[in-house]
Amino acid sequence: MKRPAVFFDRDNTLIVSDGYLGDPERVVLMDGAAAAVARARELGFATVVVSNQSGVGRGMFDEDAVHAVNARMDEMLIAQNPHAVIDRHEFCPHHPEATVERYREDSDRRKPGAGMILAAAEALALELSRSWLIGDAPRDVEAGKAAGCRTILFTPEGVTSSPAASASSGVQPEHTVTSLKDAMAYIATHAGVDERNETANSPADEPAPPRDETMSIPHHPNLPQRVESAARVDDPATDAPDVPRPSSASYVAREDGAREAGAPRADRDLRLHALAEQILDELRRSKEQPIQDFSVPKMLAGICQVMTLAVLFLAYLNRGDAVVLNNTLLFALTMQTMTIALLIMQRTR
Repeated sequence: MKRPAVFFDRDNTLIVSDGYLGDPERVVLMDGAAAAVARARELGFATVVVSNQSGVGRGMFDEDAVHAVNARMDEMLIAQNPHAVIDRHEFCPHHPEATVERYREDSDRRKPGAGMILAAAEALALELSRSWLIGDAPRDVEAGKAAGCRTILFTPEGVTSSPAASASSGVQPEHTVTSLKDAMAYIATHAGVDERNETANSPADEPAPPRDETMSIPHHPNLPQRVESAARVDDPATDAPDVPRPSSASYVAREDGAREAGAPRADRDLRLHALAEQILDELRRSKEQPIQDFSVPKMLAGICQVMTLAVLFLAYLNRGDAVVLNNTLLFALTMQTMTIALLIMQRTR
């Protein structure tokens, strides 16, 4: 069965920005951003960021700057809450009035188009009818609706609205909130409506499957089996709403927040969960930047380079003999040329 996702807008939703942020040193998380991402994963949702980045098309910064800002945001989210992991980033650098010619187009990936959402759904095998989108602008709501998602309009207090957030729209969100905590509380309350309706409409002779009370870590195709871990609900680093503890929880919480005899096992489960998250993150990064395979041209280039250095050393030893010096330098130049040619062959494979 496909899993749902929570799609987050980036600027003025997860981070404070007017929409033209290309400096990773200026990244500031919105209040409750890490807790919201962690809560989404706790509820079993994949987490995806979809962001218009017309600053690239306008020549204000390049795509590498967008990747750098996203990476910095990821680091800050995990620093605040180890479970606040973003599964995928999608961004659109195009704009119909872009100053950089190769980005000047009205792309269907640009919100209010649904292209980024549909691309992420295909890459992660997501079920959009059970997914949600949270964004600060009407175009976010329109994109979510166009993709078949339910939507929440986020109007943060104390943050200057972007021009996109002030635009009018005839499409209404399911809900409007002023905090990410309220957004996730609404999703937690309404996410199971479809499942309950399906259970109510199922034939009487087919018992409904039991609801799993544990948090599911998304399955990665390179892992031998799906990894499951109990959700920890007493983490002081999060401000997510309280949820009932599983009956199989291995710890007992006192009124002052201390844990009793079951604490060692809970800590072990938490460490295993964090380790599994790190493994999934590394696998995802390795997929984005695949390791180059061994190749014959690459090996020959290395051999030629070593021979070039050896010939240059030989030329140095015979620097007093002009004939030998010229011949050895000519041979070294030939070997270096072969090295460069082999490396070019490797890059064009």
